[in-house]
Amino acid sequence: MSTKGPFSPLAAVNEDQAALRGELRNDFTRLNPRFDTVEAKVDRNQAQIVELLTALLGKTPNGN
Repeated sequence: MSTKGPFSPLAAVNEDQAALRGELRNDFTRLNPRFDTVEAKVDRNQAQIVELLTALLGKTPNGN
């Protein structure tokens, strides 16, 4: 079997790798908004924790 030319096993592997990279890129593009949503929720939860601790302890994280 020839290892050169458009029908070589190496050409097929290269095509498969390119297709896989494209699929992964698309998957990450679809996931980015989800990461943004999770990050916003974490920020809100952290703010709520600070508020609750401030109310319980009577001090802010700055020491006031």
